[in-house]
Amino acid sequence: MDLQVTFKTPLCNVQIGDALPTHLIAEIGLNHNGSLDLAKQMVLQAALSGATFVKFQKRTPEILASSEFLDASFSKCPSLGSTQREIRERLELNFEAYKELKKYAEQLGLIFFASAFDLPSLDFLMELGVPVIKVASHSITDAPLLKKIAGYKIPTICSFGGTTEKEKDQAFDILQSNPLVILHCVSSYPTPDSLVKIDTIAYLKEKYQTPVGFSSHENGIDISVAASVLGACMVERHFTLNRAMIGLDQGISLTPEEFSEMALKIRRISNCRGVKKGLMDEEKKAKYDYHVGVYATQDIPAGKIIQEDDICCKQPLKDPELFFTGFECSQVIGMRTQEDIAKDKLISKLAVKK
Repeated sequence: MDLQVTFKTPLCNVQIGDALPTHLIAEIGLNHNGSLDLAKQMVLQAALSGATFVKFQKRTPEILASSEFLDASFSKCPSLGSTQREIRERLELNFEAYKELKKYAEQLGLIFFASAFDLPSLDFLMELGVPVIKVASHSITDAPLLKKIAGYKIPTICSFGGTTEKEKDQAFDILQSNPLVILHCVSSYPTPDSLVKIDTIAYLKEKYQTPVGFSSHENGIDISVAASVLGACMVERHFTLNRAMIGLDQGISLTPEEFSEMALKIRRISNCRGVKKGLMDEEKKAKYDYHVGVYATQDIPAGKIIQEDDICCKQPLKDPELFFTGFECSQVIGMRTQEDIAKDKLISKLAVKK
């Protein structure tokens, strides 16, 4: 049975799941570095690069983390600040900026949403009217947040990075009544190939009976493309204009050119999905030309009972509705000819009878 959900949005109803195209999420996150203009440039490039969704990250730093954590020395991006508090507060966009970005994204045909990292951020996004909420791996064990999301019954995408099996089950139990997509994720940045464990996509799909995608942090695009082959309904990748830019996640992000290449490969693969059953119309010419039919090995007069040495299998078969196939060779033996059949001629089903 196909596993599918529908995300209802103001733009359209987006169907997600088995036997459907792999949707791409361009995660801008905080790569805009607190600049609305840069964020809009990224949204535009995400649309041009083949994304269906564009995603940001919303935090309320003083609510999300302790003062000790926020005020500790942090040297990852010194040009943005010397502590987590300085950097996080600098990177947050206000409500009007989010409102403008959402409108702009929707004008470009994208579905705009964000990860809510804390309860005030969830309220912020619900007031904004996002059609989807993301639960990041960092938040998957935040039961109060999950329960409030569940209360909204809003379409939800949740990443399962950095979790035990018990924690996955607990998160799923809370969110399972929402239209839900789970993303296989490994919380290692960048993720080494040996840790990707891409077969987890099928495992999670079987276990939870809900569509499963891939939130990816590996270098390059090959594994993300492979995830689509293995049935990922979504692929989420961090997105930047240039990995050399300053920022927390620029180095693990795809550029527009890389995202576009990934999108093209995944779109091609999506067109290749499905199960072949029976004969396709497009195969008939090759079948009729190169499959074998039943031919006379010698002249066979009308009224003769056909013997084994009277027939053989040769190409071409032509139309199997009119002529015997190689599988029907034994059926022809013992039939009586209704007309003369010349040597090396295909035996018609109308030319013999029992």
